Amino acid sequence: MKKQTIILLVSVLVSVSFFSCQQKAIKTEEKSLSEKYYLTTDTSKGALKVDIQVELPVDFHKKEIFDSVRNSIISNLFGEKYISTSNDSLVSKFANDLATEYRQNNENISDFLKSNTAYSFNNEHNLSGYGLLSDNKIYVYGIERYVFMGGAHGYESRTYINYDLKTGKEITEQDLFIDKYENDLTQIIKDRILEQAKEEKEPKNSEPILTFEDTDFWTDSIKPNGNFFISDIGINYVFNPYEIAPFYMGQTEVNIPFSRLSKLLKPDNIITYLIEKQSN
Repeated sequence: MKKQTIILLVSVLVSVSFFSCQQKAIKTEEKSLSEKYYLTTDTSKGALKVDIQVELPVDFHKKEIFDSVRNSIISNLFGEKYISTSNDSLVSKFANDLATEYRQNNENISDFLKSNTAYSFNNEHNLSGYGLLSDNKIYVYGIERYVFMGGAHGYESRTYINYDLKTGKEITEQDLFIDKYENDLTQIIKDRILEQAKEEKEPKNSEPILTFEDTDFWTDSIKPNGNFFISDIGINYVFNPYEIAPFYMGQTEVNIPFSRLSKLLKPDNIITYLIEKQSN
């Protein structure tokens, strides 16, 4: 009898431990869609191509935290009006709405296309959303979007949101850094941009990069922009096209190790445990 009781107790403890561990991080599920929505019944006249692949939150052990994180992610991916839409319907509803808008915006062009076989009006909307750092303290979510609405080129962007899983709120620069951090952090970002530019060019035996005058970066525009993601080893800033450089240079990702930020970080802030883990 005692043996059976002990076995039962161990089973219960293992089950509790298992489910507890499973609930520590945000749970997600993948949703995807790849579809073409034609402007007219003639498929040669132009179409909107939609590609979506996203991870959507489905569970967390604290409902109020889960709701806050999910609402924020859905708003950033699709827009606030989709918050109440179920995960199963989200992607298809968003794509259908894009298609409706595409056709409405081009009604006059549609009439023109009926008599002009040479004209093509092709648009694209590619969207991906994914989790990065994920544990019982922080959840980092990344969004990549490419939109082409005609013209010389489309526009590609990356946006990151870091969530405090104690509050469900977004982690901001003000949460991490001491007062009046902007100037010092700006200098660190500039230093790292130059260092990375040198690392990328030197193996190609190109002219050495010594200062920003050797690059096409807009130095006056370089400053903390709030678009960063936290990793196990540092904080990474991302600047999208036209933010700090011409379009042809694309996106600029600036990787800053924790060690370079030590004097600017608030004591006992939410990423302290990551820094301590790295130093051990």
